[in-house]
Amino acid sequence: MADPGHDSYAAAAEFYDLMATPYVAQVEPALNALLDDVDTVLGPIVDIGAGTGLSTVMIADALPEAKLVAVEPASAMRAVLMSRLAARKDLRERITVLPHGFLDTGMPNKCAAVVALGVIGHFDATARPKVWSTIASALAPGAGAVVEVQRPGRVAEVAERRYTRTHAGELRYEGWSAAQVIDTESLLWRMTYRVYRDQLLLQETVAEHLVWPADPDRLTDEADAAGLRLTRADSESGLLRFIKERTHR
Repeated sequence: MADPGHDSYAAAAEFYDLMATPYVAQVEPALNALLDDVDTVLGPIVDIGAGTGLSTVMIADALPEAKLVAVEPASAMRAVLMSRLAARKDLRERITVLPHGFLDTGMPNKCAAVVALGVIGHFDATARPKVWSTIASALAPGAGAVVEVQRPGRVAEVAERRYTRTHAGELRYEGWSAAQVIDTESLLWRMTYRVYRDQLLLQETVAEHLVWPADPDRLTDEADAAGLRLTRADSESGLLRFIKERTHR
């Protein structure tokens, strides 16, 4: 689930799905609930920053009648996404993958929904108004957008911590994260992936991502300015659902 700064995801792509299992377990039921009344007759669903396709498949499985457009600029992430589609003929027939950044992509008209997981914080405060207005323009009247608040939602140092650990075959995989304050608006997230055989470190890979955190109140105000009204929020997963007002103020 990547957008600007997508080259930084080349290092992460190898480990992304393996490390994302706890995240998917938390987000998937909340996402399904927020998409439960989407009218797929209105048009396609756009997944912004589709990454390796985890979010895309969640949407496709929740709405089996929907056509989807997956927007993903990072080639390493997109390679995993395409492999996922290759393994499922039903998805290949329903999902169009666009290899560009969101603001460089021609959006379909009258979308039934837009989903942006792990994306909004990759745009700074000057770019986000255009992001919101582009989402609003793409949505059919009365259609909705689901946007994730990327934690921590504010500019603050985050000490390195292990956020997940898992196994594949005989090896142990650990994901570690830390955030460094760059200025009053931005953080540098440092993701470290370590691979062990017992206690022997076999591989260490680092990926860094510049992000501009925003809390739910700030995102809600920005969305409102574009004619998107907050209707539902899931505090546990950090997902917000907005509806496009039928008549923009």
